[in-house]
Amino acid sequence: MLHPILSGVSGCLALLYGLAVLSQSRGSMERKIFAAFCISVFVWLFGYALMESAENADMALRFARIGHAGVIFIPTLWMHFTRYVLRARRLVPLYRIYYLIDLVFLSLLFRTNVFIPGMIRHSWGYYPIGSPIMLAEVLLLAIVVVSCWGLFIVECRKARQEGSKEYSKLKYCCISLTAFSFGALDYLPKFGIQFYPIGFLSSAIFLSVVTYAILVHRLMNIRVVIRRGLVYSVLVAITASVYFAFILVAERLLQGVVGYRSLVGSVLAGFAIALGFNPLKDLVQRFIDQMFFHGSQEALAEENGRLRHELTRTERLKAVATLAAGMAHEIKNPLAAIKTFAEYMPDKFADPAYREKYSKIMGQEVEKMNALVHRLLEFARPGAPRLQRVEPAALLKETLEFLQGTLVEKQVQVDLALTSHAAVQGDPGQLKQVFLNLLLNSIDAIDPPGQLMVSTYQENGHVRVTITDTGCGIAKADLPRIFDPFFTRKTGGTGLGLSVVHSIVQEHKGRIDVDSVLGKGTTIQISLPTYGGSNGATAHSDR
Repeated sequence: MLHPILSGVSGCLALLYGLAVLSQSRGSMERKIFAAFCISVFVWLFGYALMESAENADMALRFARIGHAGVIFIPTLWMHFTRYVLRARRLVPLYRIYYLIDLVFLSLLFRTNVFIPGMIRHSWGYYPIGSPIMLAEVLLLAIVVVSCWGLFIVECRKARQEGSKEYSKLKYCCISLTAFSFGALDYLPKFGIQFYPIGFLSSAIFLSVVTYAILVHRLMNIRVVIRRGLVYSVLVAITASVYFAFILVAERLLQGVVGYRSLVGSVLAGFAIALGFNPLKDLVQRFIDQMFFHGSQEALAEENGRLRHELTRTERLKAVATLAAGMAHEIKNPLAAIKTFAEYMPDKFADPAYREKYSKIMGQEVEKMNALVHRLLEFARPGAPRLQRVEPAALLKETLEFLQGTLVEKQVQVDLALTSHAAVQGDPGQLKQVFLNLLLNSIDAIDPPGQLMVSTYQENGHVRVTITDTGCGIAKADLPRIFDPFFTRKTGGTGLGLSVVHSIVQEHKGRIDVDSVLGKGTTIQISLPTYGGSNGATAHSDR
């Protein structure tokens, strides 16, 4: 009964794989066809697993017809998939003819006995008896395999000569097709040749090759974010299961040969399991590190730290550019005052009142510009957070002042309601970057004229900052991914801004929540613990 179990498990894996690819389709025809191909493989393997384990020939025949329905469509679906991967339009009339032939075969399979005339009992279970029509099916399968394999070889050579990135994807498509084609050997026992069916094994190898091609080379343009812990857990669990099964089978064999039945022997077998498993687990971990992550855990942790630092620095410099543009207006007024006094200085230098007024105003204006430059440098300076007592309300007002020109240009009306001026412990530059990124995103999302509501209030030992816009909103399907690095729907966007915002808020032991309705607007709320857990709030409204 081992073969039906292996076929059933392999078929279920193909089904799960097909459903996973189908969930990523989003209009991609090649992914939908590949998913249909995997589902056909499931019908084949699972149907044959039920057939082999059937209690009688009649029941086996019913399951054989169901399983073979999947076999009929497998070659045509692969040809259809090849057409989209290679953009080979010349395959279109061929696979359309094949689909018509498949429908004829399907009708004969379920309505007559000419396709499967009967069943035969092998050592692994019931198996269908071949027929002349099944020979025609084998011939059509051979044509598909040879033609598709030849097309992939030609395109592989062309991509390799051109140095195209598509070479790796095409190479693994070719390898996976080669591995899967060995499943055609399962036709041999149908025509009286004693050959153990290996369709489950060729399917498992095929899925493994395709999985590698997707993870490493983004086959079918499927991008998978690999979570290291999940990969380790799954592979270690599989390794542990195989290892334990091997040890238990070995123990049973040893019991049969030696004839021991003692508790000591079982304890020693358990000790062998424990002793050998840790090296196996370490081997799996090193293999995953090198195969998928291209480095050890320590090296990857260091690299992730550097990338995160560069990510934060990049977004900070982008924000600095925005701040600098906003500061131009602020600096222009002091410079105008200084220029005016300087022009009149030669004529009125002898006037003591003028000199006193000039000295006082010059000092004030220079100090004002110095403070502006100091804030800009403080914001741009990279490094770890420099925590201090800071009021989010004050940072919001300051950031909105910098954005005044942009707000006027975009015809955005700001409704400011700062009902809490409580302080939090944070880095002023980093928190200002958070507010600036969020406000800029809201402004960009608004189709002029629009409205922006910014408010603060205190609740349960936290300062809540809420930013609401009347912009285009975010699709419900995109909400869980907006903080993922490089995810963006904005033309020309990097997809890094909100990721950095999320990281900074977390470093400040805060929380950020987003609620959005497509076409109506977005509300973002940031919650930060108050400084020292004190209230420090004063009822105040600023509109």
